[in-house]
Amino acid sequence: MRFGNTFAVGATRTRPLREAAHEARRGAQVAGLVGLAARGVLYLVLSVLALNLVFGKRRGNDVDARGAMEELARHDLGSVLLVILAIGFAGFALWYAYEALTGHNTSHEGPDRIADGARGVGYGLLCVLAISFLVSANRGGDTDRTQQTWTAKVLEWPGGRLLVGAVGLVALGIGVYLVRRAVSGGRQDSRAVLEAAPHETRAVHVLGALGNVARGAVIVLIGIFIIVAALEHDAGETAGLDGSLKRLLDEPYGDVLVVLVAIGLAAFAVYSIGRAVVNRKHAANAY
Repeated sequence: MRFGNTFAVGATRTRPLREAAHEARRGAQVAGLVGLAARGVLYLVLSVLALNLVFGKRRGNDVDARGAMEELARHDLGSVLLVILAIGFAGFALWYAYEALTGHNTSHEGPDRIADGARGVGYGLLCVLAISFLVSANRGGDTDRTQQTWTAKVLEWPGGRLLVGAVGLVALGIGVYLVRRAVSGGRQDSRAVLEAAPHETRAVHVLGALGNVARGAVIVLIGIFIIVAALEHDAGETAGLDGSLKRLLDEPYGDVLVVLVAIGLAAFAVYSIGRAVVNRKHAANAY
C-alpha cells in the first residue's frame, strides 16, 4: 500500500515536469514557425535584388543578407520589417538551438545536431545584423570585399591554399547536395524545420524543390570561385552570392540565368512562408 502511494506521489510530481517540457517544446516550435516566415521574407528581398542586377544595370544593394536589410531599411515600413526579421531570426536560432541541445527527434544523430547548432549560430548572427540596422546609421558594407580580405589572409597561412580549397570543396558539396535533394523528391528542408513544420501541400513541396535548385546552383558557383582562388592564390577570385550573380551576367545568356535564379529564390521564399502558414493552421487546430 505504501509502495502504491509512493508511485502515485511520484507520478503527480513528474506530471508538471512533463507539462513544462511540452510547453517549452511548443514555444520553441512556434518560434521556429516565425523564423521560417522571416526566412521567406529575406529570400523574397534577395530575389528582388537579383532581378535588379538584370533590369537595374547592376545598380542597387548587394544581393546578400546585408543588402536585403539595407533595402528594407530604405522604405517607410522598413523599421517594422526589420523588427519582424530580428524576432523571426531569433526564433529560428532558438528552435535550432533547442533541437541541437535536446536531440528531441531520435533520428537526429551527432552530425544533424552539429548542423543544427551551426544553423542556430548563423540565424543568431542574422538577428544581430537586423538589430544593427535598427540602431545604427552605418548600414554600408561590401560582403564580397570582406570575404576576399579574409581569404587573402588565410592564403598567406602555412597550408592556407589547402584550407581555402577545402572550404571551396565543402561549398561545392553543399550545392550539389541541395540540387540532388531537389530532384530526389524527398524532404526539401533540414530535419529541424520538418520537426517544427511537418505538414506541407504539394504546391509547397514543389516550390521548395525549385528553390533548392536555385540555391544549390549558386552555392556550386561560389564553391568553384573559392577553389579557383586557392589554385591561383588570388583572393580576388572569391565571390559570394552577389559577386557570383554579377559574374554570371558576363556569360552568354547571363541575364536569363540570373532571372531564373531570382525566380528560384522567390520560390523558396514562398515555400518558407507557405510552410509556416500551413503548419500554423495545423497547430491552431490541434489546440
